[in-house]
Amino acid sequence: MRVRLFLLLSLFLTACAAPQVRPPGAIRKVVVVVGSRVDALPTNSYREDLMGEGNPRTVLSGQTQAVLRERGFDVVGVRISDAPAPSTQEVVSLIRENNAEAGVVVVLNWVDVTVIQALGRADVILESGVVSPSGQLLWRKESRTATTIGMYQSQTDHSSYLRKAIIQAVNEIP
Repeated sequence: MRVRLFLLLSLFLTACAAPQVRPPGAIRKVVVVVGSRVDALPTNSYREDLMGEGNPRTVLSGQTQAVLRERGFDVVGVRISDAPAPSTQEVVSLIRENNAEAGVVVVLNWVDVTVIQALGRADVILESGVVSPSGQLLWRKESRTATTIGMYQSQTDHSSYLRKAIIQAVNEIP
């Protein structure tokens, strides 16, 4: 009986393990700055409007933080830029205010959801980058994601395609 309990407890603790640990010398303490060239996402429900999921900046901010934390980053500050793309000065000032090692910038450039209801497909273009405290661009990538979601999800959780695209883009950050 004790062996079974121990085995069950160890499996449970393994399932609830802490997020990934960053390798020694890697950037760990970051701030997140998001912007969007898309003013509003097409929403499908009152819940999405109420929770702010029709605002792409809100979705970008929340999902980027979550993915970075899962990857072992320590997110110490967040800014949602009013500009379509945040300026280098805006990112550097947030890095310095929070004594961060770098700033992670994510910008939504384009969304096409014309066939989401019929085929469950959305195309998203995101630009992500890492900026040093001196303002130097350390890493940058533009990613185009063709996300497919289930028919039920396309009718009930309309912004899930954006969350999937963000997960893919942020997981590529070194």
